[in-house]
Amino acid sequence: MVLLSHVLVASWVRDSTDLASLVPAAQEFGLPLLPPSKAKNASFAQGANFAITGATALDTEFFEKRGLGKSVWNSGSLFTQIQWLRDLKPSFCNSTQECKDFFAKSLFVVGELAGNDYNAPLFAGKDLREAYNLIPHVVQGISDGVEQLIAEGAKDLIVPGVMPSGCFPVYLSMYVDPKEGYGPRSGCLKRFNTFSWVHNAMLKRALEKLRAKHPGVRIVYGDYFTPVIQFLLQPEKFGFHKQPPRACCGAPGKGPYNFNLTAKCGEPGATPCADPKTHWSWDGIHLTEAAYGHIAKGWLHGEFADQPIIQSS
Repeated sequence: MVLLSHVLVASWVRDSTDLASLVPAAQEFGLPLLPPSKAKNASFAQGANFAITGATALDTEFFEKRGLGKSVWNSGSLFTQIQWLRDLKPSFCNSTQECKDFFAKSLFVVGELAGNDYNAPLFAGKDLREAYNLIPHVVQGISDGVEQLIAEGAKDLIVPGVMPSGCFPVYLSMYVDPKEGYGPRSGCLKRFNTFSWVHNAMLKRALEKLRAKHPGVRIVYGDYFTPVIQFLLQPEKFGFHKQPPRACCGAPGKGPYNFNLTAKCGEPGATPCADPKTHWSWDGIHLTEAAYGHIAKGWLHGEFADQPIIQSS
């Protein structure tokens, strides 16, 4: 028995690049890709996408109070997107009961969020300890957002964790230091991966509390950490080249990562690789469509989730 209905209603991803993670899910259910919630004359009968470029879990005001406002360059947070959902409700349903029924047979994809929250202090040159101080606030923000969606009627949600930040060319290029500890097989910065692991552990504990509080709601933890590590350690399993963490689209910079802060993908001096399907890192910051596809399938069938989205008996 498939418990997840064939309606994919709402996705909160941090920016448009991450939308590739939703393609296999839509294909699995024979659905079109979701239109942006702000699209004019679009049909939202089968859902909407509420992505904001650089979205954070916490509102900008939180960062401004800590002197990090200039490091946050998005136009809204998770809570902005939830308000957009409320504004768009008339496009989904016309009564309280109809909305309740519609949301009850819908999948809410909440994230990946938190990466940009932590980038605020890190890209401002702050020590990793500053980012550690944010973890309880970020996890609480995601938890509060999930609570608000449940209050709106959500019954099936997938809440992703963060990726192993120490494996991404942007961090490997910014934090070049012979004293740093690198994974002997992965080449990733160990202290940054530990940081990502701590966030994910705290998020999973928060989701367990939500499950206990809302026994009639299914909350799935979506794992980004494990697959990215596997992309590096077992690349042939996914059709990727065996190489150090390396951007497909970029320019030579510090180290072998094909990443340069002054010539990022899309900027003068940067070029894409011949075949993105053989790379897991697209631009040193985001994944390739191929990588997102492997992860989404793992969420659907359980390889990269604490329970499969699609459950059959």
